[in-house]
Amino acid sequence: MAKIRSFICIELPDEVKTEIGRFQAQFTNEPVSVSWTKAENIHLTLKFLGDVEESRLADVRRVLTDVAGRFGPFELVARGCGVFPSERAPRVLWIGVTEEGGHLPRLAGAIEEAMAGLGFAREGRPFQAHLTIGRIRAATGARELARKFLALHFSTGPFRADRITLMRSDLRPSGAIYTPLQIIPLGSS
Repeated sequence: MAKIRSFICIELPDEVKTEIGRFQAQFTNEPVSVSWTKAENIHLTLKFLGDVEESRLADVRRVLTDVAGRFGPFELVARGCGVFPSERAPRVLWIGVTEEGGHLPRLAGAIEEAMAGLGFAREGRPFQAHLTIGRIRAATGARELARKFLALHFSTGPFRADRITLMRSDLRPSGAIYTPLQIIPLGSS
């Protein structure tokens, strides 16, 4: 049975991706080995599913359509810089995502519950909205890069989250290739 590596996300408008790409560019000459996320691939992950048997995707689509129907569109802002797991041992560089009203954590929680109902493992930690913009490959210079990164302020204007996407992820040596399997408008039921 064929398996498809997939996740559920909110895609970003092109202008937000462009802003993030410009922000990333100021770090590309740092003497640190970083795998920068291509700006066109930056997204807000709501739930990583992993390798899913193709036969299960119909159920995933059905349940996601139900969840999306219970939520209306809302506004997001990409704001702030962070690192995982810590500034002392940074591995991931990210930009935060905020919104007012608590819609985003409720949507992520509803997706988490729905996917758990289909047998997908629950996340081991609470949902933290973020956009991964780079993965640090080697420790040399990483702390200094994290210090510079965290000292900067990044913020976009508000943008509308009005759909969720079930995304396929194909890992290639040149980077991940993302293909939407289904785009589901919020408030669609």
